[in-house]
Amino acid sequence: MWKQKDKKPLPFFRQLAFPLRIFLLILAFSVLTIAALAQYFSASFEDYLTSHVKVMAMNQAKIIAANDGIIAAVKARDTSRLAAIARKLQSDTDFDYVVIGDRHSIRLYHPNPALIGHPMQFNRPGALEKGESYFITGESSIGMAMRAKTPIFDSQGEVIGVVSIGYLVSKIDSWRLDFILPMAGGFVLLLLVLMLLSWVFAAHIRHQMMGMEPRQIARVVRLQEALFSSVCEGLIAVDPDGEITAINRSARKMLGLSSPGRQWLGKPIAEVVKPADFFTRQIAEKRQDVVANFNGLSVIANREAIRAGEDLLGAIVSFRSKDEISTLNAQLSQIRQYVESLRTLRHEHLNWMSTLNGLLQMKEYDRVLAMVQGESRAQQQLIDELRDVFADRQVAGLLFGKAQRAKELGLKMTIVPGSRLRQLPEGLDSTEFAAIVGNLLDNAFEASLGVEQGNKTVELFLSDEGKEVIIEVADQGCGVPTALREKIFEQGVSTRTDEPGEHGIGLYLIASYVGRCGGTITLEDNEPCGTLFSLFIPKVKKNNDGTVDAVDR
Repeated sequence: MWKQKDKKPLPFFRQLAFPLRIFLLILAFSVLTIAALAQYFSASFEDYLTSHVKVMAMNQAKIIAANDGIIAAVKARDTSRLAAIARKLQSDTDFDYVVIGDRHSIRLYHPNPALIGHPMQFNRPGALEKGESYFITGESSIGMAMRAKTPIFDSQGEVIGVVSIGYLVSKIDSWRLDFILPMAGGFVLLLLVLMLLSWVFAAHIRHQMMGMEPRQIARVVRLQEALFSSVCEGLIAVDPDGEITAINRSARKMLGLSSPGRQWLGKPIAEVVKPADFFTRQIAEKRQDVVANFNGLSVIANREAIRAGEDLLGAIVSFRSKDEISTLNAQLSQIRQYVESLRTLRHEHLNWMSTLNGLLQMKEYDRVLAMVQGESRAQQQLIDELRDVFADRQVAGLLFGKAQRAKELGLKMTIVPGSRLRQLPEGLDSTEFAAIVGNLLDNAFEASLGVEQGNKTVELFLSDEGKEVIIEVADQGCGVPTALREKIFEQGVSTRTDEPGEHGIGLYLIASYVGRCGGTITLEDNEPCGTLFSLFIPKVKKNNDGTVDAVDR
């Protein structure tokens, strides 16, 4: 059977903004706490004041009862002398009145002379006979008062009278107000301060929560966790102190970290990723497509600072395995080579077909046969030469495609005699090495097409003799301006100004690959014009102590 869902308590209160609810709760708690403290201090002072008045009144009554002049006057029933002594004593003390009676409780002195000779009020039965001292509170002949009564003894220890010291309740109430009013003012001031602090605290919470409700924050956190988990790239967020604030499943998987990810939160990034320089140094600086090494894994990393206004909250680093990028790069390179080869072949075939069609129409069959055989021998000769000189088939295929491309552009690509390549550097695979050579040749082609002078020749020299692999590419193009030579290998820097978003990547990648292997790059002017790029890449990488260490692939 369908049941109505229970309504949540205090619906109106739950509809209020969270910071306002916090403010009201703190305010209510403060009011209750201050009320309880006020009640406690008030009751404590009431007990203290009552006890203090009783002790003070009893001490004063006993002092008066022990006065020799009082004792003598009571024995003699000298009311005038008692009045003189009582008035003198009352002027030096703070009690409201004193009454002195004989052993039968008949007043011998009273502030109101008309009451002298009348019985005293509220005497405890047998008190005079037993010599007891006691307190009574109630209506007296003067008014509502707290009285201390004590007997008067003669020299033989016989009770001859009684002394009654009275403190009016109105006077005691005035003392109580003298204490309570300042205390109440202090509590009111404290309440106002707490209200102000509560409001400041609630405003601080609102600022920290960016005006969102807890349920909204929970939704954002769950959304962030879902986004982090769904991203294929590794994601790690760190604070300015280098401690991990977030890490997704892909990052843990690539870095070889165990799950769950919460156990890594709050830990220094240096304990999780080595080396950790990319996460800790200059994290306010944005970095893109940086080749790095995390826990022995070669990655392509990006870094973006996290800010709240002008405050730096940390940085988030995204990275992807370089092997995946290399695979994609290889596929794209092959597709590009196929496209260029098809374009070249298409143009050549169109020209060939036109030429052959004309010769056949003129019935120059011998010329047609010679033309076909000559071109076939030239193509096969180039293929055989590349196979003999370059052992890596991907590099050989690249150079064959570049030669066809140069021919299509009206350029000539020459491989310098003596070139050979039997062994690639251990830090580079075929795809990366081909990317270096291909980017150098592409730049040389563009530079050669940018000028009218020059012989339109691009020269390539490859050699793996000795301990280094040498790559030299020379052109007679426009050259590199002196102002750009220091930063030509930075990302986004190019000698071309048209379509800047499409350039400045090739030389940056070349520098990244060569730098990773510990190689060097030189840039010189070619004669009579143009540029000569020279790359020297060690076959194996050397450590700082001189020992040989194979470069991670």
